[in-house]
Amino acid sequence: MRIVNFGSCNVDHVYKMEDHIVKVGETLSCCDLSFFEGGKGLNQSVAISRAGAKVYHAGCIGRDGQMLADLLERSGVDISYVQRVDASNGHAVIQVDPAGNNSIFIYPGTNGMIYEEYIDRVLEDFCAGDILLLQNETSNVKYIIDKAHEKGLSIVFNPSPFNEVISSIDLNKVTYLMINEVEGEALTGSDDPDRIISDLSEKYPKMRVILTLGHRGAVYYDREHKIVQSAYSVLSVDSTAAGDTFTGYFVAGIAGGKTVAEALRFASAAASLSVSKLGAAPSIPLAGEVKKALNWMVPIVFDAKEEQRKRINDYVDKSLRCVTLQDIADHLKYSKNYTGALIKRLMGMNYIEYLHSKRCARAEELLKSTDKSINDILSEIGYENGSFFRKKFKERYGSNPLEYRKQQQEDK
Repeated sequence: MRIVNFGSCNVDHVYKMEDHIVKVGETLSCCDLSFFEGGKGLNQSVAISRAGAKVYHAGCIGRDGQMLADLLERSGVDISYVQRVDASNGHAVIQVDPAGNNSIFIYPGTNGMIYEEYIDRVLEDFCAGDILLLQNETSNVKYIIDKAHEKGLSIVFNPSPFNEVISSIDLNKVTYLMINEVEGEALTGSDDPDRIISDLSEKYPKMRVILTLGHRGAVYYDREHKIVQSAYSVLSVDSTAAGDTFTGYFVAGIAGGKTVAEALRFASAAASLSVSKLGAAPSIPLAGEVKKALNWMVPIVFDAKEEQRKRINDYVDKSLRCVTLQDIADHLKYSKNYTGALIKRLMGMNYIEYLHSKRCARAEELLKSTDKSINDILSEIGYENGSFFRKKFKERYGSNPLEYRKQQQEDK
């Protein structure tokens, strides 16, 4: 089983921002500028090789891209299929804030010069059972998938960056789809991980989905198995290559005979290590580093129910005065009936009881911390009937609002 990666090769211009990533209309100075080898394709090839697997890289490098070829070779990647082009190389402009978050835009350059005859020439040397890895930073992605599928290759597709090209691709031809939440929402219209997975598996029953969730880890689903993998706790410096590191290590694991669970574990650990270093390709760890790190890294414990509960509470808190069950359903992108059932399961009460509890809790807070009148409080929390509010408040706190305020003032 051989691995061929049709992928982009970029020179990354990394700008380290003093405070935050530049907003629309804003001009800022940065505190540092560095140049790194990058591109999703190059990063993933380097990750595969550093994970211990043999990988052939196919792509175009321009007259200013010698540093990219050098890095691939130093990393053990076979570059015999790499095509040299007399044109400007693709590059990325990356802003990184002090928390390690990033913002990226890409100039395609030579990555847009992968033509059909070149694709045919490369794929001639690969056959059924081999693995094709590709992303969406090069030209002719649809053609590559179609040709690889005809030849029986297993196709691992990372549809990033997500754009109109994806809609032209028959994802039924994809063996493994590697996506994050943004790409999952673009494909399904939902930002809920379970909904993303269920919608994709229903539409593409033979496809195996790997959904990465940042600090919440990753989820694998293939109709028969669902595997949840935690991320690992590290000090985040730069998240630029985390997704590419995860993809490369996962592909290397599958190609090397690891179980999906084993491949996910190593991929998650490698991705976590990568965010602790600056740069894209330079931050990708070696397999030995990952094995050692697994002895001391601590998995991040993530409670999906608690996050969903927080998401609902935060939305209701912001819209308490006029929020409806349909508003919450629209926000979550669920049906109204499902949202009502979800609130009852998470909050231990139906929606109406939950809303009353939230409004009374806000009123209790305002009674203790402000001198607002009862009418002003009623208006702020969304009650029009004062008598009904006083009844609900007394059920929860044992006294009417004015008595409660008086008691609080006496207790101070």
